[in-house]
Amino acid sequence: MGTALVYHEDMTTARLLWDDPECELECPERLTAILERLQQSGLQQRCQRLVAQEASEAALGLVHSPEYVGLVRGTQALDTGELQALSGQYDAVYFHPSTFHCARLAVGATLQLVDAVLTGTVHNGLALVRPPGHHSQRAAANGFCVFNNVAIAAKHAKQKHGLCRILIVDWDIHHGQGIQYVFEDDPSILYFSWHRYEHAQFWPHLRDSDADVVGQGQGRGFTVNLPWNQVGMGNADYVAAFLHVLLPLAFEFDPELVLISAGFDSAIRDPEGQMQATPECFAHLTRLLQVLAGGRVCAVLEGGYHLESLSQSVCMMVQALLGDPTPPLSGPMVPCQSALESIQSVRAAQAPYWKSLQLQGATPRLSSGTHSLEGRPSTLLPAGLELKTAAAHAVSALSSLLDQLCLHPRSAVHTAAALTPLDAALVLPPDILHLEGSTQETQAWTRPHESLTQDQALTPLGQVLYLLDKILDGQVGSGIAATPAPTLNATLDVVIRRSLSHGTQRLFCVTMGQLDRPPDLANDGRSLWLHIGGKEATALSMFQVSMPLHGTTGGFLNCVLSLVLPLAYGYQPDLTLVVLGRTHGLQGPQPALLTALLQGPAGGRILVLVEEESTPKFAGVLAQVLHGEAPPSLGPFSVPFPEDMQALMYLRQQLEPQWKMLQVTAPS
Repeated sequence: MGTALVYHEDMTTARLLWDDPECELECPERLTAILERLQQSGLQQRCQRLVAQEASEAALGLVHSPEYVGLVRGTQALDTGELQALSGQYDAVYFHPSTFHCARLAVGATLQLVDAVLTGTVHNGLALVRPPGHHSQRAAANGFCVFNNVAIAAKHAKQKHGLCRILIVDWDIHHGQGIQYVFEDDPSILYFSWHRYEHAQFWPHLRDSDADVVGQGQGRGFTVNLPWNQVGMGNADYVAAFLHVLLPLAFEFDPELVLISAGFDSAIRDPEGQMQATPECFAHLTRLLQVLAGGRVCAVLEGGYHLESLSQSVCMMVQALLGDPTPPLSGPMVPCQSALESIQSVRAAQAPYWKSLQLQGATPRLSSGTHSLEGRPSTLLPAGLELKTAAAHAVSALSSLLDQLCLHPRSAVHTAAALTPLDAALVLPPDILHLEGSTQETQAWTRPHESLTQDQALTPLGQVLYLLDKILDGQVGSGIAATPAPTLNATLDVVIRRSLSHGTQRLFCVTMGQLDRPPDLANDGRSLWLHIGGKEATALSMFQVSMPLHGTTGGFLNCVLSLVLPLAYGYQPDLTLVVLGRTHGLQGPQPALLTALLQGPAGGRILVLVEEESTPKFAGVLAQVLHGEAPPSLGPFSVPFPEDMQALMYLRQQLEPQWKMLQVTAPS
């Protein structure tokens, strides 16, 4: 169905007509710079272009009072002096004779995008609009914003399309108090905003922006404020906020639509935000949101005032919407002390309203047979895993977007499969390539495993290795392969050894079901092995971990968001293996969700191994997810079993000194 890009050139006509250093940041060049970069990178040509149309005054009335709409309509006839006088009555606002037209186009573009996504015309999209909207209120312009584009769109989606649960994610660096005020008592809208706050010292200087402001009446718990109390937040801080605050609540909420108030003043070098998140971070954030609501994601431009940083960040987001691989994140994946304090405060404020946060305050108990990392070295990742600092990356990140786009293109074959011809015909979507071939050296790799030397085992092993080689050399983006159950352990061992011998520096292996730890798995940092569904919680080292799981939706989500993804983002793998063994105990949507979420940290390079008996049940949905489709909904949230929570908290306690992305509380 594709990705929509909604825009109208008339939105560049409004501009500041007098000297005002505060307002001069919001200029027409914000849109033209984005469009030029989208064209240069070839991304605009890949989107479905929709020409914005003005929203009706009835649509504006979903949020704004008739008197206020009439006041803005009247600005069309005012001279410059009158416009300046009226603008001075509001905080950080300027009016222009074309403001009413531009603002109606901005709302109209947002509504067109929502309609296109909800009717299935497109899968997702971006509305490139100005003026922005998230600060505007029922009867007042505020902070460059005239009409509240996203709030009107949410009301429209409820009224026209009958939606009952909408998630609004506001990653602009300013608090979107206008959206908050519209929905503060509405449990059908989950509003999440992170924002530069500095204990109310940063604009808009509102007590209502703090973490303990959670909504009113029936809407308590549906306003989620994450205040940043210092500048310089980077990639690790932003990803940690998603993993440990937003996503647990979002999965429990189970939205039918995701609206992004996409402000890029939260990106590096923006004069307003003064943060350090690099452009590729927004590709990862977008990818994490695409697993929600069946992938129905509508992004709407808000702020962003450093033209190069803005245009690069938008390109990265559009790449993710199109399904392209996410470039690796730069900088050490270690959240800072202030970010952890903010995450801790918002989790505490929201815990009374969300089951997903309520069980995480218990004290972990060590079960018999568990292994402690106490006394083991907990210093640094091994040589070869050093990461560039965010500061060192800042300059190159802002001058190399086009190079990055060339370095991380969509592979010639996005997704391929190595299945039996019958399984491929029955379970694979039509646009998944079925690979038929074998690696010439297959026999040489079977020597440590007698089970693989039989003729009936050689053929499927050769197909798996053929697919693996295509992924490793970049000809294929991701793949799924079936292997006979008796040889799955041996096949996994061969795949790991071959991957490491062919240049993989960091291999993340996630196994589920009855599978043994590969016998020769090294502990040198070149591989990280995580087994889900083991008998007990064990951390033999920081690179060999086993987590028991008894199967509830809540337990699975806690495991993925609180353990698997923090490890993946901390490790930043070159290649991820996902292996489904016998009796893994996961329901159909769960392996698909896990696979979809693991695409981000690995830049899309994933190989999924499924034992043959499970192929008809899982191969089709896993292939669809690898190819860019959203995973199926997990259904209603269920509370994790206490023993799963105890195991998870025990492992986190053991691993946090080594893997800082696991942290949800600030060190004292």
